[in-house]
Amino acid sequence: MLVSVRGKGNNVGVTDAIQTSVEKAARKMEKYVSENAELNVVISVEGNLQTAEFTLKDTGVFTRVEETGDDMYSVIHDAGEMLERKIRQYKEKLTAKRAGRPTTRTVAQRVGEVLAENTEDEAQEPDSEIRRVKRFDIKPMFPEDAVLEMELLGHDFFVFQNAEEHCSVNVIYKRKNGGYGLIQPTQE
Repeated sequence: MLVSVRGKGNNVGVTDAIQTSVEKAARKMEKYVSENAELNVVISVEGNLQTAEFTLKDTGVFTRVEETGDDMYSVIHDAGEMLERKIRQYKEKLTAKRAGRPTTRTVAQRVGEVLAENTEDEAQEPDSEIRRVKRFDIKPMFPEDAVLEMELLGHDFFVFQNAEEHCSVNVIYKRKNGGYGLIQPTQE
């Protein structure tokens, strides 16, 4: 696994001890990832708060965690454990899905239940200023797989090509009242 660590902000350097701590956390994940996996760690300090942001890229799947605290080494340790737990859970879900084992409540069932609800989200004032533009590859997948990827990234939404809907671009999102929502464009 390729590991890169960088400091973010003024006067944030990556010491040998920080590098060693990150590499120790990365070794615990090696049994769950491919040899070509890339782990990028960003270390930042703001006042008394220390933050470690771990982003793992493995076979096109991104997993991200962020941990904040007052001790950099415990923050790195906790972020590493959180990432390892996410990866392990993801691999277990994939294994169960491939084996055809039913889970207690599949993500697809939850998405279906949420879509069947007729509740509306609370309206919020829109902020019209675009502050960031991101570009990324969109790949065909099923909505339940999009939910898994969204959870791995720690985001509230995920854009994907829906393999069930002739590869139309869809958005899966977390609803404020719980569950997930799916946005599908109409063809006119």
